[in-house]
This record gives sequence, C-alpha cells and structure tokens, in this order.
Amino acid sequence: MENGITTFIRNAAFLLMVALIAGSCNVTRTIPEGEHLLDKNIIKTDRSGYNENITSIIKQKPNRKILGVFRFHLGVYKLATIGKETRFKKWVKTAIGEEPVLLDTALTTKSRQQIGILFQNNGFFNVSVSDTTIYKRRKAKVIYKIRAGEPYTIRNLNYNIGDTVIRAIIYADQNASLLSSGKVFSNTILQNERDRITSRLRNMGYFNFNSQYIYYNIDSALKTNQVDVWMVVTNPKPANTDSLGKVESGHHQKSFFREVIVEVDYDPIEYSSLVVKDTTFAENLIFISKGKLENRFHAKHLSEHIFIRKDSLFSQSDLDLTYKRLSDLGMFRFVNIRTEIINPLEADSLHSLRCFILLSPLARQEFKAELEGTNSGGNFGLAGNLVYRNKNIFKGAETFTFKIKGGLELQQNFSDTTYESTRQLAIFNAYEIGPEVSLSFPRGLWPFNIRNPKKVSNPSTSITAGFNTQNRLEYFRRLVNLSYYYTTKTTRYNRFFIYPAEINYLNVKLDPAFVVQLQELKDPNIILGYSDQFIANGRVSYLFNNQELKLKKNYIFFRTNLEFAGNSIYLVKKINGETIDNNDPSRLFNVKFAQYLRPDFDFRFYQPVKLSNALAVFRTALGFGIPYGNSLSLPFEKSFYAGGPNDIRAWRTRQIGPGANKKEDYFERFGDLKITANVEYRFDIYRKLKGAAFLDAGNIWLWKKFSDSKEGVFTVNSFADQIAIGSGLGIRFDFTFFILRLDGAVKMKDPSKDTGETWVVKNIKLSDTTFNFGIGYPF
Repeated sequence: MENGITTFIRNAAFLLMVALIAGSCNVTRTIPEGEHLLDKNIIKTDRSGYNENITSIIKQKPNRKILGVFRFHLGVYKLATIGKETRFKKWVKTAIGEEPVLLDTALTTKSRQQIGILFQNNGFFNVSVSDTTIYKRRKAKVIYKIRAGEPYTIRNLNYNIGDTVIRAIIYADQNASLLSSGKVFSNTILQNERDRITSRLRNMGYFNFNSQYIYYNIDSALKTNQVDVWMVVTNPKPANTDSLGKVESGHHQKSFFREVIVEVDYDPIEYSSLVVKDTTFAENLIFISKGKLENRFHAKHLSEHIFIRKDSLFSQSDLDLTYKRLSDLGMFRFVNIRTEIINPLEADSLHSLRCFILLSPLARQEFKAELEGTNSGGNFGLAGNLVYRNKNIFKGAETFTFKIKGGLELQQNFSDTTYESTRQLAIFNAYEIGPEVSLSFPRGLWPFNIRNPKKVSNPSTSITAGFNTQNRLEYFRRLVNLSYYYTTKTTRYNRFFIYPAEINYLNVKLDPAFVVQLQELKDPNIILGYSDQFIANGRVSYLFNNQELKLKKNYIFFRTNLEFAGNSIYLVKKINGETIDNNDPSRLFNVKFAQYLRPDFDFRFYQPVKLSNALAVFRTALGFGIPYGNSLSLPFEKSFYAGGPNDIRAWRTRQIGPGANKKEDYFERFGDLKITANVEYRFDIYRKLKGAAFLDAGNIWLWKKFSDSKEGVFTVNSFADQIAIGSGLGIRFDFTFFILRLDGAVKMKDPSKDTGETWVVKNIKLSDTTFNFGIGYPF
C-alpha cells in the first residue's frame, strides 16, 4: 500500500511540474491573430505607497502566478487544449485552468479613470493619470503613469453641532479624532471619523444615533493645497409641536434598558405564544424557560456572560460582547439578541428599551466515536477514541468529558533488523488504552475566583485526570496524570495560562532482552528515559496573537512557557532533614521525583503577500531544560525532540540528533536543548486545494555536564555546523473547519554525515522523499 501511495504522489508531482513548466513557456502561439496576452501591469507613480491600492482597482489583471514565477493555471489550461477535446479536458480547463487574459483597451481606460478617482478621494485633486501599452510578440504590457503631486491638507477643522451635550462629548474626545489641522485630506478618513464618533456615542447610550446624522462641508477654493472642513452633526427630526403650532427642536436622547429578557430554550421553529413558560427574576434579568429555570441553569453563572442589566445604559459594545461570550460557551446552537423601543409612539418612551436574548441550546449530552489510522516511525496501526460529553453538567455552563482512547500497532521487533520479519507475527503486537476525565468551568475557581472588572478577561478553569496503559515489545508502561489550570486574558491580544499543579507518575517494566540492548548502548540518557518517574510541576504560559481575521495584514504569534518541577517536594524533604543528592536521588512513593527548570519560546510572523492570496510564514523556536537538585537529566516526557510533520519534515519524528549523532538505531532521539527555524510559502492552487513550499532547519543537543556523548553535546563553536536542513513541497485540502495536509520533504544538510559530506542536496533522489500526513497547518 505504501508503494502505491508513493507512486501516486510521484505521478502527481510529475504532472504538477509539467503544468508549471507549461505555464512558464511561450503560450502566445495559441493567441488569436490581432489579440494580445496581457503580460504585465506596470505602475509608475510619485506616490508608491498607493501601489497596492492601485493594483486592486485595475480592471484587468494578468494570469495568476505561483511563487511569483509560474503561471500554473494558464499552463493547465494550455495542456487541456492539446489534442481532441474530452469531457475531462473541458472540466480541467474550467475547474483548474485559467483562460488567457487578452488585453481589453476599454478596461484599460476604465482603470485609468478609477485610479484618478482613488487619488482624488485621498486629497490629490491635481492628479494626472495616463496609460501606455507596449506590444511585443502578441504580448502586451500596460504602463500606468500617475503624477499625483502634493496632496491637499486640512487647514481648519470646524464643528457645527446643535445638540450641546453631543458637542461636549465630541470636543472632549478630540485627542482620539482622526481629523486635525495639517493632516492630509481623505474621504476615507472622513468616513472613518463618522464611524468612530457614531460608535462612541452608541456606546454611551445613544441607541438611535447613526452615521447619517453626520456630514461634512468642504471648501477647497482657497487657491492653496488646503481645504477647510466643517463637520455638521444634525439633530433628530422634531417629535412634537406646542399649543401654538410651533415646532419643538429635537435632540438626541440616551436610552436605558427597562427590561432584559433571556429566553434559555428558544426554538424559532416551534415557537408559540400558547406554550406555558416559567418566568424567573434574578441578577436584574428576566429569565424565561419552558420549565423551572433551576432545572436548566444557575442564573448567577449564566448572567456572568451577560453584560447588560435592567436600568443600565445602552452600549453597543456590551451587546456585542454578550453575544460573543454566550456563543463561546459552546452550549447554544445560536444566539440572537434583539433590541426594541418600548412604546415607540409615545414621546416620553424614546429612551426606554427592551432587550431579548434568545438562546437555542444544543443537545446537553453527546457521544462521539473516532477512528484513525496511524503511522509512527513506520509502524502501522489503528487508534480510536470513544467520547462522552455533558455540556452544563452542574447547570453553570460547565463541560464534563469522559474519553477512553486506545490503539493497536504492528510494531517492529526490537531484536529484528528489518521490518519484513514482523509480518510473520500477529497482526498487531502492541496496544495502548487509557481513560481520561476532564471538567471545564467558564470562570475562575479557587484561588482564581476573584471577580475581574475587566470584561476582556474571559477566565476559565480546567481539571483533568487520566490513566494510560501501554504495552509494547520492549516494555509495559503505566502513566497516571492529573492537571489543574486557569486561563485569562489581560488585553485583547494577550492571554495567560497558569498551571498551579501538574502531576505525572510513570511506571515502566522493561523486557529483559531490551534491558540488555540498552546497556550495550552505554548511553545513560537513554537508560534514564526508560525508568520510573514522578513529576510534580507547575507552569506559566503567555500567548500573544494579534491576528485580525477580517483584515489582510501582518500579524505575530508568540508563545512562551516556564515550567519548574520538584521544588515543593525538595523543600519538604529538606525541612524534614533529608539529605538530597542527585547521585543518590530522593524518592516519593518509591519513585525518584524529577527536579528541573524548562523554558521554551515559539515566535511566528505571518506576512500576507501583496496582490495575492499567498502567505509567507516565518517561525523560530527555542527550548532548553536544566535538571538540578534531585535530577541528573530531564524526564523523557519533558525532553526535546525534532523531526515529524510539524517540525523538520525531511526526518521522521524523533529521528534527528542529538547534534552530529551517527548512531543508526531505532531508539527515539531526545535532548536537553532544541533550536528550530521554518519558512513556509502558502499559495492557492484551486478553490480548496492549497500549496506550500517550505524550508526547515534545526536540531537537538545534550548538555555537556549531563552526557558523555561527544557528537550530541552542544558547544558554541560546533552547533551551527550541526544544524539539519530540509525542504519540500506540500498540498493542503482546506475545508475551513479542518485541513488535511500532505508534505514531501528531502534532506539538504544531514549533520549525521562525516565532516565535509553533510551537504547531501547534490545527491537528492525522488525516492529519498519523506512524506508526512497531518491535520491542520504545521504552524
């Protein structure tokens, strides 16, 4: 089966290469007489900062390119036109291929006009735009020349605001204004300022206020490159006339919520006013439910995610936050919030609002079975999960999850030298099984249950306990784990994770023959990796992510962890007078406890490529662990490894290093220090099919103090020469809610080779490709 998959991938790669080559070859032979292929749009302007905006409004663009070089889609179209047309070729042309873009001079004229409008809207009232087309060998290049000149700036900003209260608010907020004397005039900025003021007023209680109340008068006839701007804020239409028939002047009114009604089991399909419902008044809210509210929810906990109350001032931001928090609970099929004026025909009721929060709940309980195929270092197997989940188990939006996971694997016998010999064994000769229980609370628990006035905090707490049994040819292992963590936001982009306690107990029984092989290696680090362990640690993590899903801009992802273990136990032991020496480690429950410090960092920079849907991603990661006190080395589970589908993809998982290690065995490689860097260029191929080109580099090392290995020890002078480098191509099937990924990578620099022979790129063969399957993007 593996050979069949490899053959398919090779054929697909060959066809992809043919299409890329075809797309870069001369396609003008297929262009009709008198027509020209639009080869390039060239922009020449004295305002290069507007190039991206100019390109986006040009009406006719050349055929797309992959990696900025290959016209892949045009190449596919050309290949599909060769020979007799078939139904398949027709589908390829329309579904994947891209018809040649032939120059249309009418669209060139329209583009020139749109460019002029763009610059005028940004204050360049004296802009001059021209276009020139160069024809050569049935190709055409269109050159747009823009002389923008100097932009008009705002000389004076004046206000005409009839409502004195609104006037005072706008004057007091002038430091945040987008308009001021000396700034470049721009219609976009004028509109943004309208929206900003409207948003601020609506968040201050002005429910009826909208941007239509704001308009501008502009005077540009000053015979200078300046304009005078008048912002006019009008009053609402008068509502009444007095006894003499005179019209009373209207003014903007603040609005208050007189009723906030929360319907916890709203069903828009079966909704009927005849259904008897229970009404509960709690937390200054009105709860409506088909049965007793206490049988469904605790009003106190549900109200923690609702940020409006009876008699509170209207605020659009509070409504938006309420919608987001209720949706994030994962308990409701949909959340709908509707606000209306009470008795709108009565003049004195304009400031009174009624808010309906309509919640349609998901099924409280769910069962799910998952089955997957696995391939770990060439060992094939089956794995699966059986999951039971109860949403709202304690009626406060808590989630209880019980999961039992298991796996079967056809493992290579450690005493054999080839994989073929295992085929004579039973179908599966290794298994893993273990239950896990978790409880998640959408709030802080002790000692984190202090009410945080910041609405951005959105705290949550989780408790997890699990037991795992693993039976392999080499060993029988049991693992017990318990964790408790709390997470909260401090700002919009910052989040902290605090793990006050994580406990892992590992019990290992080794096969006697495997013990002999470990001893023959004479590597104490590997031997310690297969020993009993007790880890009681704490951890603090910080995450920064400023991605804006609706905006195409650069963004950063940064995560750092600081983990420390064994200090509390060590302190108790010392207080009790016990002498602790890592050569003769102290024990807890008859197992030595680990003591170490382990920080790590992960930095990623995402840069959308201008004028395309491509994305360039840069990543670097660093981590190291320092054992001390009761430990001579890091526990196996806390050590670092490299390779695999999310790391250095030209190597299998845990098959790199440490350092320039030349040992050829099946043992997993691990170290005390890790440095990696990745660059990936992601681009569209066709609809949900995406492509990627990548370069990965890095390795792991051991500390000299804790190892006798020469090749694997980190030194400042040699570590750069021991960096492993791999590169490759990948395809992704992006289904939005999940992504299937296949990457093929080859080794370019292999530090396990002898000095002078580490660069293996010149000897690359297609058969040397390492394929990695994955779900989601690697980073």
